[in-house]
Order: sequence, then C-alpha cells, then structure tokens
Amino acid sequence: MSRTGLALRALSLWIHGASADPTPDYDIASPTYDDYFTSVMGPHSVSLLDRVRISPGDAVVELACGTGHLTEEIVRRLDGRGRLAVVDKSPGMLAVARGKVAHRPGLELSFAEGDMEDFLRRQPTDSADLVVIGWAICYSQPVRLLRDVRRVLREGGQVAVIETRSTALSTLREAFEQVVADDPSMLTSLIRVSLPKSEQVLGKWFRKAGLDPVILDQGAQELPIASVAEAMDWVERSGAGAGFRDSFDISREEEIRARLGEALEEYRREHGALGLRHTFVLGVARHRVARATPGAASSGATEPRGTAPDAAAPDAAA
Repeated sequence: MSRTGLALRALSLWIHGASADPTPDYDIASPTYDDYFTSVMGPHSVSLLDRVRISPGDAVVELACGTGHLTEEIVRRLDGRGRLAVVDKSPGMLAVARGKVAHRPGLELSFAEGDMEDFLRRQPTDSADLVVIGWAICYSQPVRLLRDVRRVLREGGQVAVIETRSTALSTLREAFEQVVADDPSMLTSLIRVSLPKSEQVLGKWFRKAGLDPVILDQGAQELPIASVAEAMDWVERSGAGAGFRDSFDISREEEIRARLGEALEEYRREHGALGLRHTFVLGVARHRVARATPGAASSGATEPRGTAPDAAAPDAAA
C-alpha cells in the first residue's frame, strides 16, 4: 500500500484516540539506558544544567528523571541543602534513579512514580527556583505544561529543557514509515510526541506560556553505530523506540523487526552508512518579573532576551 494508506490508518487511530504508552519500553530499557543513551547524550544533558543557576538551598523540581543522570548532578550542585522533588512514570527507570542518589542530611529529596503533568499540578504555586525537563516535554502538550511550570516557579525562577528535534534519527524514522506504509494494518495505535523542529519552536512554547526565553540553542550528536544489528539493539536498549511495542500488533513483532532490519540494510547499501544523528534543542526561560513603568501601570511583560522575534518561529512543532 502507499503512504496514503498509512495516512488514512493514522487518521482513523487518531479519531479513535488510540495512543501508544511508552512506559513499558522504558521499563525494559532501564537496565541498559545509561550504557546506550546516557553514555552518548548525557554530556549534552549536563551542559543544560551548566546554563542555569543552581545554588545550595534552592527548591528544584525534575520532571521525568529517567535513570537519574541529571538527578545526581542536581543533588551534587545543591550540596546537601534545599529541596529536590523528582517524578517519572516508569517504575524501572525510577528504581535506577533512586539507587544512584544517596540520602544527604539537610537535603529534602523525594521520588514519585506517576504522570509528570499530574505531579506538577500538585506542586504549590511559587514554590520552585528551578524546573528541569530532560528529554520528556515531547510527551506532553508543551505550552500547557509550561504554563503550569510558570505557576510553580517563583518570580525570577527558571525552567531548563532539553529535547530531541523532529529531524533526529531520520534514517530510523524513514525506515519505520516505509515498513508501516507497506502494511498499515500493522499499526494499532499512535506514538504521540511533540518534538520541536528547531530551537525557535521551543522559544515560541516558552513565550506562549508567559515565560521569557534567555537561552535557545541546538546541537547534534553522531551515534557510534555502524551496522544494522547495532542500530536495532540501540533502539531497544536506549529507549529511542519507546512506544514501539504498544503501537504495533504484538503478534507480528518478529515480522516487523525483520522488515525494519531489511529497510535499514537497504539504506546502508545505498548510502554507504546509516548516518544516525541525534539532533536536539535546549533552552532556558525565566518566570517574568513585573517591571513598573514610570507613570503607567505595569503589564508584567518583558522583552524576550537572547531569542529571535516571533516572526521567525514556526507555528507548529514539526
């Protein structure tokens, strides 16, 4: 069948609200996630923290902590003082994170299992100096989530986000699309993610939520993967394919894997290499602080800093 058939199948699933749950795949990947994902992308995650202020005594919220790579670093920077509230939906990932962080007297540290949006709604207003969202804003309605982040932040507080771009791992994405286009009946639910096309999209999300972008940047990381077997292994063990099992007819898993491998091998033969490249965006935004204007009432709005004007920002994530 053509890609038109795939589009019609996807539309039908969207109408019926059939959404894949990525949690089981993250549970499966949790023992190997650090070896496959964190070892390559972890330095970029830490570079996000290097761009914000974390001082001993601060109150920090981390949404979707995963295996706790950033959690460890936040704890180190808080230096035994302050508060860190952490949440993740995957029991497997959360268990790994808990095992990394030792209790420190003077630091109020809490781990919660559950949906990050529900968790955020339970946080008190004006209670956090920093909110960190690593590789997870895509699983939300970004502007809605960031509006609640703004509520939780104190005036002058910051939110730091790093996320995969919609252009990332295009070889894998195109291979998946080719396999499913050949037989759309394989698809039983949709993997719903909101990946930004560029850092300007992230900036637009910030502004729509009433936050001032102060840093908007992008980057790319070539993955050390040469063979199709390595690529297939990486997808499963890094969490990159989260939602895969829940989006396809599980009784056809081996068939789907075989077809995906064939599509990737065909690409490798044609291009000489798989060329897997993980592109990403990162950004920091600040809770707007009202500034009084002499002779007039303040609207509470400030001009964005370090970001392109709205006219340069795309209207959609992808």
